[in-house]
Amino acid sequence: MASDDNPLIKALPPVVDYLSYLTILEYNLTLEQLPLLHDILQDTTLTANIGWDLVHLLLPLLPESQSCLQDVARLGNPREVILKVTELLEALNASDGSTFEDDEENENPLERIDGQERPDEEDASPTVPKHVGDSTARERPSRVSQFIVLLDMLVILHPRIKTRYPSRFLSTSLQAVLPAFATLALDTDAIDAVLRLINTLAGTKRPRLPPRSSSTRVPTRAAQLPPAAPDPEATEESLAPGETALKEKLLQSFLTFVAEGYMSSLPVDDDTPALSWSTRLLEQLYPEKNIPGKRTIRKAFEEIETLHRRDSTIGQMLALTRDLNLALGDLRRALDESDTLANDESNDLPTSASEVPLSRPGCLYLLCASYASAVLFDAPSKESPEAKNATFFSLLGDFLGEPSSSTLGTESLALIDSLLFFGHYTLQSNDLRSFLERPENDSAFTQTLQYFSIISANTPSAALRYVAHLLTSKILHAHPNELMRLSFIKDTLQHCPYENLKASAVGWLKDEILMANPAGAPNTPNESSTEETNEKTAPSIFATPTCIATLAPHLFLSPDNMEKDGFYAHESFFLAALNLYYLLLTKEGLNEKLDLPGAGAQLEGSGEDGGWLSLLDIGLRKFEDRGPREECGTMESGMQMDLLEGMIAMCKDKET
Repeated sequence: MASDDNPLIKALPPVVDYLSYLTILEYNLTLEQLPLLHDILQDTTLTANIGWDLVHLLLPLLPESQSCLQDVARLGNPREVILKVTELLEALNASDGSTFEDDEENENPLERIDGQERPDEEDASPTVPKHVGDSTARERPSRVSQFIVLLDMLVILHPRIKTRYPSRFLSTSLQAVLPAFATLALDTDAIDAVLRLINTLAGTKRPRLPPRSSSTRVPTRAAQLPPAAPDPEATEESLAPGETALKEKLLQSFLTFVAEGYMSSLPVDDDTPALSWSTRLLEQLYPEKNIPGKRTIRKAFEEIETLHRRDSTIGQMLALTRDLNLALGDLRRALDESDTLANDESNDLPTSASEVPLSRPGCLYLLCASYASAVLFDAPSKESPEAKNATFFSLLGDFLGEPSSSTLGTESLALIDSLLFFGHYTLQSNDLRSFLERPENDSAFTQTLQYFSIISANTPSAALRYVAHLLTSKILHAHPNELMRLSFIKDTLQHCPYENLKASAVGWLKDEILMANPAGAPNTPNESSTEETNEKTAPSIFATPTCIATLAPHLFLSPDNMEKDGFYAHESFFLAALNLYYLLLTKEGLNEKLDLPGAGAQLEGSGEDGGWLSLLDIGLRKFEDRGPREECGTMESGMQMDLLEGMIAMCKDKET
């Protein structure tokens, strides 16, 4: 113990009362005094009376003050200290990163320490003065450092509280943690502290993870601390009915909101959004589409530390769902329920587990994490196919709004990636066809195609645009009703405002025609067959003239009435249409079977000089005559114009 002349020793109660001693501490506390204060705080009675008001004094002195803060958490009055910790967590959301209010009634201890005043905010540097006896400046503790220490205090404090309604303290502190975590979710140490809090409060005996290098100056919390003091206000009453279930539901809810905050904050590294579950699934399902010599996204997640850490973090969250008895069925039911509870802004504390909402985006991420672990990492899964189908087709509107929304495709890339992964995962279900066969599911089918086709045109991630395009194609071709498929293609060609999406629709039509007209198939059905046989072997609508005749007015457009800018905007669509036209001309029997000449003769403006190719060629030369193409287009546009001319010439050669 230090000299008796030290003011922290001389003024120890009962020499002065506890409030006066706090004042003396505030004006005499220095970095050099912290070891002495640590010894003083071993007095349980003293710490129980003053500990709650030391937290805001010790926090600016991190990391040196960490042992004193642990003393306060172990020996202070847990009810009072937990309220102070909650208050400081709420203050972490201040825009300047400080945990303290800058007003006259609640003076910031960083503003004045030992009589020294901080300069005005305009002149303030990111440092705070050191205490007496040290003229050098001291860095302000980072928000991450403060956050981690405050959470480690909660880990100690919550198990100490012995009351009939412990959920009231738990609910208040967890609500304070979430907003602070939202701004720190990308920090490895912050997410580790949050998961450690959940793990401890859940009562799990999971082995500690190997230590990772820390970016903060706060040392790792010791594995073993001295025993904590009992709750001085403990009651002999047993827990109130439903408290155990309420505590578990609070932790389940907290975990889902943590998952939402973490996933939403993940950056895009080299067009690798969030966990890239959808891209990795495509690489596994269609390895023939992987580019030889280029590292796959799956390999990148194995080799790049920052990406591998994402898998590790979501894996820890998935393990916590099992510890908290949060089953896949619970996650699915949360997705199917309304947002009434989540949108409830009432400040009343929940009194039963049914009043505690789960984060629906968080549930989606955890559900997809479970599916991804099964399909990408061969983890066991007991999910039924029917459950996946029903969940997938019903949740899109809840997360994406109306298909007509102008913001569709601009949502969080983590959300879009998860929905795309869910879609491709659902497509692997053997029960999908029977699900789509039911007439009551037609509207869900059409709306799903609208969502993902627009995402394929709008989302800023090129990787996700491709995944969305492929998913739209797969879902479209999976529907057993050909008229439904033809109707959607026509609707896209006729009404869609996105030219790249119209070009995709041409690709869908091309795939349908190729599947309906395999090599070696007869050009016409056998007329000698009986009526019953004819009914069973009736040709696909995509193998009849009806297909092209229905779509021709929206497929073989004339550029005659277009302005030059509009024509350049349609270049990708015209190229896709010419590509299809060339296929119909060159694949044996398709020209006659689909009656391509008849469809071309019905186009507006076609005459003796030829059909659609002549109209397109005339329109192209009209724009050439109006001036250089560079006036309205980019170099890429010029290259596409050259492609158009070449494709027109190739098609004309095949027509003759």
